[in-house]
Amino acid sequence: MNGAASKLLIKTFDGSLVNLKLRPECMNSTVEFDIRYYDYDGDESPVKAKVIFREAASIDFEVNLFDNCIGAELCGFYEVFQEEKKKEIVEKIFRNRLDGFLYHGDYSYDADDEHDMLNWREPIDGLYKNLDKYHLYQQQTQGGIYYILAKSFEIIAG
Repeated sequence: MNGAASKLLIKTFDGSLVNLKLRPECMNSTVEFDIRYYDYDGDESPVKAKVIFREAASIDFEVNLFDNCIGAELCGFYEVFQEEKKKEIVEKIFRNRLDGFLYHGDYSYDADDEHDMLNWREPIDGLYKNLDKYHLYQQQTQGGIYYILAKSFEIIAG
Protein backbone atom coordinates (compact mmCIF):
# COMPACT_ATOMS: atom_id res chain seq x y z
CA MET A 1 0.00 0.00 0.00
CA ASN A 2 3.08 2.22 -0.06
CA GLY A 3 2.28 3.60 3.41
CA ALA A 4 -0.85 5.36 2.15
CA ALA A 5 -3.59 5.89 4.73
CA SER A 6 -6.36 5.60 2.14
CA LYS A 7 -7.14 5.22 -1.52
CA LEU A 8 -9.81 6.90 -3.63
CA LEU A 9 -11.92 4.11 -5.16
CA ILE A 10 -14.61 6.14 -6.92
CA LYS A 11 -14.84 9.86 -7.55
CA THR A 12 -18.27 10.62 -6.18
CA PHE A 13 -18.45 14.39 -6.32
CA ASP A 14 -21.53 15.58 -4.44
CA GLY A 15 -22.15 11.94 -3.59
CA SER A 16 -24.85 10.59 -1.38
CA LEU A 17 -25.71 7.18 -0.02
CA VAL A 18 -29.46 6.76 0.44
CA ASN A 19 -32.04 4.01 1.03
CA LEU A 20 -29.96 1.92 3.38
CA LYS A 21 -30.90 -1.78 3.40
CA LEU A 22 -29.36 -4.12 5.94
CA ARG A 23 -29.55 -7.89 5.81
CA PRO A 24 -28.16 -8.97 9.18
CA GLU A 25 -26.95 -12.57 8.96
CA CYS A 26 -23.98 -12.50 11.34
CA MET A 27 -20.84 -13.00 9.22
CA ASN A 28 -22.88 -13.10 5.99
CA SER A 29 -24.54 -9.71 6.50
CA THR A 30 -24.93 -7.35 3.57
CA VAL A 31 -25.32 -3.59 3.46
CA GLU A 32 -26.86 -1.97 0.39
CA PHE A 33 -27.23 1.68 -0.59
CA ASP A 34 -28.49 3.54 -3.57
CA ILE A 35 -25.69 5.88 -4.56
CA ARG A 36 -26.00 9.09 -6.55
CA TYR A 37 -23.10 11.25 -7.58
CA TYR A 38 -21.68 13.43 -10.32
CA ASP A 39 -18.72 12.07 -12.25
CA TYR A 40 -17.14 15.23 -13.61
CA ASP A 41 -14.45 13.17 -15.38
CA GLY A 42 -17.16 11.71 -17.62
CA ASP A 43 -20.76 12.56 -18.34
CA GLU A 44 -21.99 15.49 -16.26
CA SER A 45 -25.39 13.91 -15.59
CA PRO A 46 -25.84 12.21 -12.23
CA VAL A 47 -24.74 8.60 -11.90
CA LYS A 48 -27.25 6.35 -10.15
CA ALA A 49 -26.24 2.91 -8.95
CA LYS A 50 -26.45 0.44 -6.07
CA VAL A 51 -23.46 -0.32 -3.91
CA ILE A 52 -23.56 -3.64 -2.07
CA PHE A 53 -21.14 -4.55 0.72
CA ARG A 54 -20.76 -8.28 1.29
CA GLU A 55 -19.78 -10.08 4.49
CA ALA A 56 -20.17 -6.82 6.38
CA ALA A 57 -18.83 -6.78 9.92
CA SER A 58 -19.83 -3.21 10.77
CA ILE A 59 -21.54 -0.09 9.55
CA ASP A 60 -21.09 3.20 11.33
CA PHE A 61 -22.81 6.46 10.47
CA GLU A 62 -22.43 9.84 12.07
CA VAL A 63 -24.87 12.60 11.19
CA ASN A 64 -23.47 15.99 10.23
CA LEU A 65 -25.20 18.30 12.72
CA PHE A 66 -23.18 21.37 11.84
CA ASP A 67 -25.43 22.78 9.10
CA ASN A 68 -22.54 23.15 6.68
CA CYS A 69 -20.88 20.93 4.13
CA ILE A 70 -17.27 21.27 5.32
CA GLY A 71 -15.66 17.88 4.83
CA ALA A 72 -18.30 16.68 2.36
CA GLU A 73 -16.11 17.85 -0.50
CA LEU A 74 -13.75 14.87 -0.03
CA CYS A 75 -14.81 14.02 -3.56
CA GLY A 76 -15.00 10.32 -3.20
CA PHE A 77 -15.59 6.89 -1.88
CA TYR A 78 -12.44 5.70 -0.13
CA GLU A 79 -10.83 2.62 1.30
CA VAL A 80 -9.05 3.28 4.60
CA PHE A 81 -6.01 1.04 5.02
CA GLN A 82 -5.07 1.65 8.64
CA GLU A 83 -5.51 -1.54 10.67
CA GLU A 84 -5.99 0.49 13.84
CA LYS A 85 -9.05 2.20 12.33
CA LYS A 86 -10.54 -1.22 11.49
CA LYS A 87 -9.88 -2.44 15.04
CA GLU A 88 -11.37 0.75 16.47
CA ILE A 89 -14.67 -0.03 14.74
CA VAL A 90 -14.65 -3.67 15.87
CA GLU A 91 -13.92 -2.66 19.46
CA LYS A 92 -16.75 -0.12 19.31
CA ILE A 93 -19.15 -2.97 18.45
CA PHE A 94 -17.83 -5.01 21.37
CA ARG A 95 -18.21 -2.11 23.81
CA ASN A 96 -21.70 -1.21 22.57
CA ARG A 97 -22.84 -4.81 22.96
CA LEU A 98 -21.50 -4.91 26.50
CA ASP A 99 -22.82 -1.46 27.43
CA GLY A 100 -26.28 -2.21 26.04
CA PHE A 101 -26.55 -5.45 27.97
CA LEU A 102 -25.40 -3.88 31.23
CA TYR A 103 -27.62 -0.84 30.81
CA HIS A 104 -30.78 -2.92 30.41
CA GLY A 105 -29.92 -6.02 32.40
CA ASP A 106 -29.47 -7.02 36.00
CA TYR A 107 -26.14 -8.82 35.72
CA SER A 108 -23.17 -8.98 38.07
CA TYR A 109 -20.51 -8.23 35.48
CA ASP A 110 -16.85 -8.82 36.29
CA ALA A 111 -14.63 -6.88 33.91
CA ASP A 112 -11.55 -8.78 35.12
CA ASP A 113 -12.99 -12.28 34.62
CA GLU A 114 -11.98 -13.51 31.17
CA HIS A 115 -14.65 -16.23 31.46
CA ASP A 116 -17.49 -13.76 32.05
CA MET A 117 -19.77 -14.12 29.01
CA LEU A 118 -19.60 -10.39 28.29
CA ASN A 119 -15.81 -10.62 27.99
CA TRP A 120 -15.92 -13.47 25.45
CA ARG A 121 -13.64 -12.29 22.66
CA GLU A 122 -13.25 -15.46 20.62
CA PRO A 123 -15.30 -14.13 17.66
CA ILE A 124 -13.34 -10.87 17.68
CA ASP A 125 -10.02 -12.69 17.94
CA GLY A 126 -11.07 -14.80 14.94
CA LEU A 127 -11.95 -11.66 13.00
CA TYR A 128 -8.61 -10.08 13.93
CA LYS A 129 -6.76 -13.13 12.54
CA ASN A 130 -8.45 -12.42 9.20
CA LEU A 131 -8.55 -8.63 9.42
CA ASP A 132 -6.49 -8.29 6.24
CA LYS A 133 -9.45 -9.82 4.32
CA TYR A 134 -11.72 -7.00 5.50
CA HIS A 135 -11.77 -3.55 3.94
CA LEU A 136 -12.83 -0.34 5.60
CA TYR A 137 -14.77 1.90 3.25
CA GLN A 138 -15.62 5.55 3.88
CA GLN A 139 -17.99 7.97 2.19
CA GLN A 140 -18.24 11.46 3.61
CA THR A 141 -21.38 13.31 2.51
CA GLN A 142 -23.08 16.55 3.42
CA GLY A 143 -25.45 14.53 5.60
CA GLY A 144 -22.74 12.67 7.47
CA ILE A 145 -19.91 10.14 7.41
CA TYR A 146 -20.35 6.44 6.62
CA TYR A 147 -17.86 3.72 7.52
CA ILE A 148 -18.48 0.15 6.37
CA LEU A 149 -16.18 -2.74 7.32
CA ALA A 150 -16.76 -5.57 4.84
CA LYS A 151 -14.92 -8.15 2.79
CA SER A 152 -15.96 -6.65 -0.55
CA PHE A 153 -18.22 -4.25 -2.35
CA GLU A 154 -19.88 -4.22 -5.76
CA ILE A 155 -21.43 -1.39 -7.73
CA ILE A 156 -24.41 -2.21 -9.92
CA ALA A 157 -25.41 0.42 -12.46
CA GLY A 158 -28.92 1.63 -11.93
